[in-house]
Amino acid sequence: MGYATIRRVPRVLYYQEALKIHDSIKPLRGRAIEIRPLGNRRDADTYHIRKNGDAIELVLYKTPVITFMPDGDVVLFIDGYNSVSTHQFIDHVLNIRANGARRTTVLTISGQKYTIADKEKLRLRLEDGNWHVINPTAQWGWKLNRKEITNVRTKYSEFYKYLKGFVNLRTEVKQPHRWHPEKEYITVEQSEFKSVFERMVHIREYAFMDKRGKQHLNWTNVRAEQYETSAKAFEYLIRPDQPEEGKHTNFYKAALALIAKVDTDTMDIRTDEVNVRSKHIVPLLDDVLFMLYADQVLVRYQLPMGKVSSGIYEHWMMGWE
Repeated sequence: MGYATIRRVPRVLYYQEALKIHDSIKPLRGRAIEIRPLGNRRDADTYHIRKNGDAIELVLYKTPVITFMPDGDVVLFIDGYNSVSTHQFIDHVLNIRANGARRTTVLTISGQKYTIADKEKLRLRLEDGNWHVINPTAQWGWKLNRKEITNVRTKYSEFYKYLKGFVNLRTEVKQPHRWHPEKEYITVEQSEFKSVFERMVHIREYAFMDKRGKQHLNWTNVRAEQYETSAKAFEYLIRPDQPEEGKHTNFYKAALALIAKVDTDTMDIRTDEVNVRSKHIVPLLDDVLFMLYADQVLVRYQLPMGKVSSGIYEHWMMGWE
C-alpha cells in the first residue's frame, strides 16, 4: 500500500457521507461475501466499506478501523495493528494525524495527544469543524518501587558484597581489540568456565535468567518454563540461607554466570577468553533479581493523557506462553 493507492480512498467526516458512499458503490461480482471497494476496485481487499447494522465501517484489510455511527459519533479501532498503513488510513480519511509509539497509536486532535492500543476503541465527534474525543483512554506504565528494590538488595546483600569484591579484584584496564580504546574489563578464560561448570553446556542452564526479549534472538519461541528454570537456578546460587560449605563455590559460579551473560546472551562461549566491561556486571544482577521479583518491585501508575509508556518494564509483567 502506498501514497498513490491511499489517494483513491475518499475523505469522510460524517455518517451521512459514509452512508451515501456505501450505497453508491457496487459490490464486486463473484465474491461469496459482499465487498464494496473503497477507492480503486482492484484494492478492494485492502480498503472496503460495509454496513454493520446501521453503522458504516471503513475497513483496512480485515479491521474496521473507522466506524461511523448513526448518532454522529466516529469510533476508531486498530485491533492491535499499530502499523504505518493504519495510521495512513486514519490520517487520510479523517484528517487526523496518527503515528505509532511502542505498540500504541498516538492521535493528535485539536492540539492534544490521545492514545489507542490493542482492543481499545476511541470515540470521536466532529463539532464546529473540530474533532472532540468523547472517551479518552488512559495509558498506564510501570515504575520501580525504591523501597521494594532496597528490600530485594538487602535480602541478597551477601552476594552483592561478594560480587562487588569479585569485580574490583578482577578488573583490569586493557584494550581487548586494537580498534577499541582502553577501558576497565574483566577477563575470564574458557578454561575457567570449564573448571567451574564442568561441561560448558551446563552454563546454558542460566541462559534465560533474565527475560528481556531484546537479549534473545527468536524470543517468541522461548517458553516461560525456560525463564523460570534459569531464574530459579541462578537464584539458588546466591541464596543467603544456603549451606555455608557450598556458598562460596556457588557465589563464584553465579559471578561467572553473570559475566557469561553479559558477553554472550546465549551463553555459547566459543572464544578462548571472554572480556566484559566491569561496569555492566552488577547492574545485570539488579535486572535479574528485579525481574524475578517484578510483582513486588514494580508499581503501576497512570500516565498523563497522550503519553505512552517507555516500555522498559512492561514485558516484566507480561504472561509468557
